[in-house]
Amino acid sequence: MKHLGGRAERGGGAAESSGAAEPRLFIWSAPDEKGETVLREELAAWLQKTAPEKFGDTADATVRRFGGARTSHHTVRGAVVARDAERAVALLRSARSEARTRRGSGPRPIALLFPGHGSQQPRMGAGLYRRDPAFTAAMDEFFAGYEAAGGKPLTEEWLAEDPSVSIDSGELGQPLLYAVGLALARMVESWGPRPTALLGHSIGELAAATVSGVLGAADGARLMAARSHTYAPVPAGGLLAVAASAEELAPYAVGEVSVAVVNGPRQTVLGAPEGQLAEVERRLCADGFLARRARIPQPFHTPHALVAAELFEPAFSDVRLTPPVVPLYSSATGARVNEEEATRPRFWARQMSDPVFFGPALDTLLCDDEVLLVEAGPGRALTTLALRHPAVARGDSDAVALLPARGDATGSADREEALWAAARLWTEGHSLDWRAVNAMAKFRLPV
Repeated sequence: MKHLGGRAERGGGAAESSGAAEPRLFIWSAPDEKGETVLREELAAWLQKTAPEKFGDTADATVRRFGGARTSHHTVRGAVVARDAERAVALLRSARSEARTRRGSGPRPIALLFPGHGSQQPRMGAGLYRRDPAFTAAMDEFFAGYEAAGGKPLTEEWLAEDPSVSIDSGELGQPLLYAVGLALARMVESWGPRPTALLGHSIGELAAATVSGVLGAADGARLMAARSHTYAPVPAGGLLAVAASAEELAPYAVGEVSVAVVNGPRQTVLGAPEGQLAEVERRLCADGFLARRARIPQPFHTPHALVAAELFEPAFSDVRLTPPVVPLYSSATGARVNEEEATRPRFWARQMSDPVFFGPALDTLLCDDEVLLVEAGPGRALTTLALRHPAVARGDSDAVALLPARGDATGSADREEALWAAARLWTEGHSLDWRAVNAMAKFRLPV
């Protein structure tokens, strides 16, 4: 089975069929590859006889008949996501399942990745809102706490295809990235699996800290509201992603320009106020470097954001910080967060102005364990980075995204991608609560 970010290659973007019926998940399992081949053909033949109006009911029945509790111990598993029987049959007859029990050690544990500023999109994850109960509850809890703490109402802006405030702004993009990341984590937890490691990028670090137990969700909403009032003193400018190492960029990181992010060996981001950023971009392009502006209008993770960090730190005075319950890796240090760091307000406040060392942090995480990396956020940026990592490229670890690279107006693409992620967890060998997984395809929660 050819994989794209840990899921089966299925041809075409998820958004292309957004007007079609709801996507549904089909699973099966067998004790060996021969039995799996027979079972998969049996499922395809069964689907060919299914009336279109019974398609959803058939998807539910496959859980009981082909992959339920009776067969959950089987090591050869498969899954496909489709919107109609014809597509399901085509995928079934082109798929090849993989045995996921590795050297008798069971499925690889899950490590959640939380993306940061730059990954934001209009309506990111909105297709799961009022469709998945766990996701919806987490978003509603955040909105209520955020507004109660003095943050601007965000619900309508989030659901709008063209928000009145730019989604790229820190005031809108950052709190929504935090909330969506946390809500996606709660959705995965409702399926049954619990993460054994967490790593955030930029604002994603606060989402990771919340899931790890360093701070509560209510405190997280209050902190995000307080943080939203600190951006004004940061000068206009931004970040510039360059296909080069930090060492290669040292001659350019001078004066008002500094290294803001290290995502990998040759994936470095420079930050500066607008005038200096435009000049260094011109110089880099003239010298043959590939450089691209990030969708971030201010130079976060540089000394220019220190004024915001200092304004943000007092907001922690009423927040109880505790050591992480789930292992937490830091993009600020490139290492695992220790108890002293986790309980120090300045450690989290300076996340706004300190450089991001996501690449080294990912190195540390993947050195510590072989895991299935699951990106809890929009855009697939961290999944793309992870797929390039040597530990993933050689198959020790793997990576999958919970949301599509681009959503669609109906939100159906969000639900389809989430189901493909659930499929990937199943084929890895994890046990899932199928009622929770299938809820998004069957129910629309009241407004």
